[in-house]
Amino acid sequence: MDLSIVLPAYNEKDNIIILVKQILEILKNTENIEIIVVDDNSPDETYSVCKAEFEKNDRVKILLRTSNKGLANSIAEGIKISKGKNIIVMDTDLTHDPKLIPKLIYLIKEYDIISCSRYSAGGSMENKIHYYFSFAFNLILRIILRTQIQDNLGGYYCIKKNVLDLLPPDKIFFGYGEYFFRLLYFAQEKKFTIIEIPAVYNLRHKGKSKSNFLLLLFKYFFIATKLRFKLYK
Repeated sequence: MDLSIVLPAYNEKDNIIILVKQILEILKNTENIEIIVVDDNSPDETYSVCKAEFEKNDRVKILLRTSNKGLANSIAEGIKISKGKNIIVMDTDLTHDPKLIPKLIYLIKEYDIISCSRYSAGGSMENKIHYYFSFAFNLILRIILRTQIQDNLGGYYCIKKNVLDLLPPDKIFFGYGEYFFRLLYFAQEKKFTIIEIPAVYNLRHKGKSKSNFLLLLFKYFFIATKLRFKLYK
């Protein structure tokens, strides 16, 4: 298997079918790929909707989780069952554009991690308030973590499976979106090659965000500080 695409989902029944169909269309001529939908036992029956739609498609796997829930844990579980030598992770609310997938597949031949960045030249967000707050916070993260990575919270990326195997999962995959800057931090410590490509993050298609953005930034500040001074668990 060449590529696994991991899609963590919670209450995304109105978005996930659209996203998976878009990915299947984009990769219709690409062999040896799998799409792994990891549902955190969504009350809106995301799992049942996906199962009914894709049960007969051998390119789509649907995993239902009922314990130890959370974004980072869902991603870790999807990676655990993946068979691809390269892994793409993306959100399931249609903010991440699947049209970038072919570019990720091409670049992963030369780099260890490719991150879709809102803050590389040409990148942006449709939600401008979120964009500017996140931009300012990324500047803070760059100082705390001593990194030149411009977008430490994007979460849309491609990574080689053998790179993940050399990183400490117990120090990365827990919590919410902050897992991503932990992933990048430990990857940089190991001297893996990381490149950012510009990406425009869209507005959520349907449904409401499941996070309080400003509260998360406050929380992430202390998490990043603990990470920088080796106070993580």
